[in-house]
Amino acid sequence: MEITRVDCDLDLSKPTEGYVRTPGLHMSEIYNSLYAEMYPDKYGKTGFGDPSTQTKMSLGTSFEEVLEPALAARLLGARPGEFVTQHDALCIHQSPVKVGDPVCPCGAGVIYSPDYLFFNGHMTLGEFKCTWYSIRQGITDKKFDKWFTQMKAYCYHLQCNHARLYVLFVNGDYSWKPPDGEPHPEKFEIRFTDDELLKNWNMLLRHARKKGML
Repeated sequence: MEITRVDCDLDLSKPTEGYVRTPGLHMSEIYNSLYAEMYPDKYGKTGFGDPSTQTKMSLGTSFEEVLEPALAARLLGARPGEFVTQHDALCIHQSPVKVGDPVCPCGAGVIYSPDYLFFNGHMTLGEFKCTWYSIRQGITDKKFDKWFTQMKAYCYHLQCNHARLYVLFVNGDYSWKPPDGEPHPEKFEIRFTDDELLKNWNMLLRHARKKGML
């Protein structure tokens, strides 16, 4: 038997078919910048061009590709595409903002792309994650804070308080014992308060203004 190792040309990091990323300020740029500033050792060093990051993003994209049709076959919902934040109630500009419009100092014009929206009596945000983090300390552990910052920002502008988080824990709780030590998916139903959503968005606004994004 003769085996030759060759380069793998299978690119799993490509966006879902039909997905378009419009040029402009995206919500992910704000919360990624915020967490890079708060936790530089964790979020400030590894860029998207890093091979390790690319591999993990590829697997995350693959998880989404598998999950989406399974959800669509069972539940009422879909990937919605891009949204854009609108003018604050106190802003002097009140005309509707479209995706790709310039950003306003009030925070209007920021583009965001939910993974999924469910419609089951009330609108629910759907987010898909694939992670090497341990689930041992639970989903409220601070290492998952950025996920919740993202979800709260989306919910605030979608004017919904409900989110459903699907997570593939690649290494489970790192015990290597079934069932929680093995790779497995988890689902979390989350309800945010109006106050939580407002405080989260104000935090992101302050950071974006400080960094000159708005």
